[in-house]
Amino acid sequence: MTTSDVDSPGSAARPLVAAHEVSKVFGSRAGEVRAVENVSLHIGVGETVGVVGESGSGKSTLARLLMGLQPCTSGRVEFDGQDLATVPGKELRVLRQRMQMVFQNPFGSLLPHYSAVANVMEPLRLHGRGTKTSRREQADALLEMVGIHPGFGELYPSQFSGGQQQRIAIARALALEPDLLVCDEPTSSLDVSIQAQILALLGELRQKLGLSCLFISHNLAVVERLADRVAVMSQGRIVEEGPTERLFEAPEHPYTRQLLGAVLPVTM
Repeated sequence: MTTSDVDSPGSAARPLVAAHEVSKVFGSRAGEVRAVENVSLHIGVGETVGVVGESGSGKSTLARLLMGLQPCTSGRVEFDGQDLATVPGKELRVLRQRMQMVFQNPFGSLLPHYSAVANVMEPLRLHGRGTKTSRREQADALLEMVGIHPGFGELYPSQFSGGQQQRIAIARALALEPDLLVCDEPTSSLDVSIQAQILALLGELRQKLGLSCLFISHNLAVVERLADRVAVMSQGRIVEEGPTERLFEAPEHPYTRQLLGAVLPVTM
């Protein structure tokens, strides 16, 4: 990691990534849609922040803003102290290697005509890292790290279960050794028992690799397992934010209490 050492998760004087009063407005035939409105949020080095809310609350749009995949209508996003809106294109391409994403639909996020190992190697090839031999060795090691035997590396995504596909997608996201891993509903399309396995894997990887994570979900029980801090979104705004334990024990906002009332447990 290139960011300065910190004493504990989230305690960095300068967060790894921070949104400062960001808003995102989309135009439509029906008029303007304010997907995100005046949101400020930071993620410290080694910290996992959960963002929860119902569908349409602005969670995924916020994630794309934090990744620099969409420009802010107003406000700014800083990654390691750099304003993403002002970083030149070539430098931004290098910077983006340090932030990677795991998506909701693992099969849709993988290249179907590439084998599992080729999917993991592809980011390394695109960014000119290593040789073909070293890329293969690194991909095999990553597959093994996420629980996929390298002997299955030549199989195609369609030959794996949904949980295995998500493991491959996680391995690919880790190939460039990112500092920030953004997980956008990574377990919602999986069976409950498989959800628990993927959550356990992400928890292990977070500790082992010292990752900073943004974990997006509509289910508070999911983020309870992983997050140090939770932000609750409704209608494009953060309505409540705080340490996970405090938020679960003493929620202050009616919407947070409503979400907690609908929690389905995730056994790990």
